[in-house]
Amino acid sequence: MRATKGSQLFMLSVVLVTAQALTVSTRVKEVKVAQGTNATLPCEFQTSVTPSNADFVTWSKMPQEEVVVTKYFDGIVYASQSYEGRLQFPSTPVTDVSITLRGVTMADNGTYRCTVQLRDELPSASAKIDLLVLVAPSKPECKVIGTSEYGQTISLTCNSELGSPKPEYTWQSFSVLNQPRPMVSASGQQITLKNVSADTSGFYICTATNSVGQEFCNMTVSILPPSMNIALYAGVIGGIVAAIIVIGILAYCCCCRGSKDNDYEMTETGDGGKEPVRIRGPAEEEIEEEEEEEEYRTRERPRTPPTNKPQLEISYAEA
Repeated sequence: MRATKGSQLFMLSVVLVTAQALTVSTRVKEVKVAQGTNATLPCEFQTSVTPSNADFVTWSKMPQEEVVVTKYFDGIVYASQSYEGRLQFPSTPVTDVSITLRGVTMADNGTYRCTVQLRDELPSASAKIDLLVLVAPSKPECKVIGTSEYGQTISLTCNSELGSPKPEYTWQSFSVLNQPRPMVSASGQQITLKNVSADTSGFYICTATNSVGQEFCNMTVSILPPSMNIALYAGVIGGIVAAIIVIGILAYCCCCRGSKDNDYEMTETGDGGKEPVRIRGPAEEEIEEEEEEEEYRTRERPRTPPTNKPQLEISYAEA
């Protein structure tokens, strides 16, 4: 029989010995192995009677739902899909019902329980053992949370996605001249820097460490000085003032153009309620300019000499 897919609990049914007294034990309480290697989980029981085909052993991973793996003395093993092909029992499992898992991964981490159930013994007996798969920390990811400006509070975070046992995190700080400097808080996945200033700028290194190995990440923190803030605000204000001036000039030009057009405004009127026609002549300033121009032309016009007209002499005869 085959267990359902994705389960973490398995069972071994073996022809065992019926006993009036039953004890189950493991030689160790924890097994530590590197990822990708094999892990043997020991389990033994003691009884004083002969074997019975109705007795069996159950290995389960806690606290997942139960999935059964069965091994009979004739060598036939039925395993759940997650353990199929990498589960092995001793060659002669009489009282030693240890199991070996090949190619362990982080998913195999956890607590396992070995339970022996005899036909004529109730309740069953069991023992627990922990499996710890050792994995070096993955390269941590470093982040700056907050606004890196003068007087603000920022947080530096560091996290490794992988690592078994769980990594521990330590911090180092260096100035912009690459000189080491002390830190108030130098451990944990997150450190907080309050009331930051230009002196806070520099390099920060986070190291993730466990019993297998270590990895680190580094980040550069640049705090904006106050003078740069003032220059930024002054530039923004100057831009707004310039925009207001340009808008005012455009509005003034539009108003002047509209007033000139009104000097020659013509509207229609009619019997159907239309407004009367009004015709406006030239402005007074234009009339004065035309009169001055005419007077100027008159003064500049050359005088014409009188023409020589024949004189008519009339004589009267005496009577």
